[in-house]
Amino acid sequence: MAAEAGDADAAHRLAVLAGMGLGLPQDWPMALARLKQAADLGHATAGRQLEVLSGPAGIDIAGWLTPPAPRPLVEGPAILAIEGFLPEAVCDWLKDRAAVIAGPALVYDPVTGEGRRESVRTNAAARFELDGMDVVLAVVRERIARAAGLPAPGLEWTQVLHYAVGQTFDWHVDWLDPALPGYAADLAARGQRIATCLVFLNDDFEGGETAFEAGGLRHRGRKGDALLWANTRPDGSIDRRTRHAGLPPISGEKWVLSQWLRGRAPTG
Repeated sequence: MAAEAGDADAAHRLAVLAGMGLGLPQDWPMALARLKQAADLGHATAGRQLEVLSGPAGIDIAGWLTPPAPRPLVEGPAILAIEGFLPEAVCDWLKDRAAVIAGPALVYDPVTGEGRRESVRTNAAARFELDGMDVVLAVVRERIARAAGLPAPGLEWTQVLHYAVGQTFDWHVDWLDPALPGYAADLAARGQRIATCLVFLNDDFEGGETAFEAGGLRHRGRKGDALLWANTRPDGSIDRRTRHAGLPPISGEKWVLSQWLRGRAPTG
């Protein structure tokens, strides 16, 4: 039994690596075949992942990798809405996974490169690094990358954010200020945070809009909708018009996937 469990875990790891293109060429048919193998060997979640990714005709990987077209929300900065970006089953899968590991949300420390607590941010977050990756999340990350037109290896580790009543992420920007020396090494190694994508994982709450200073925008999508914006202008300079905030829910609780995208994979 122990050997079978180890084989199931190994097959699942290979599925994730093949989907993400880490250590071997990206190969989605192989990723799905390995996921099926993991399920057949008794992996704890592989079977459920196959169900979550399946439609009436099975898993349409070409459809998964062809996201819906976005529409602009304001004039000026590139802030876009994408309706129906993820199906409800995937939203529930991500929310349920995050609920188990969510802890206090952190902000980026430019000196240490680590997260730190700040009063500006009172919500919770679950961060999925490689050891927590699954094939569902790998597919979602690829879909986000394709929607943004950016390389999937440039995605930072995905976070799922949780806001209880009154919790907020006050006004802030996602781009890293190149004028601050503490960001120099990170920017040299990984490039700028070119874009941000949020996906609303539920909608049974009141308040909790994502607010932008640009145009006085207050946006709240339905479950499965995405919000995508560019943190930089076409010439690569930072776009200061993207200052935004996660407003607090006034009833219920809000769950949202948060994804920062850079222009390339880390170097060095």
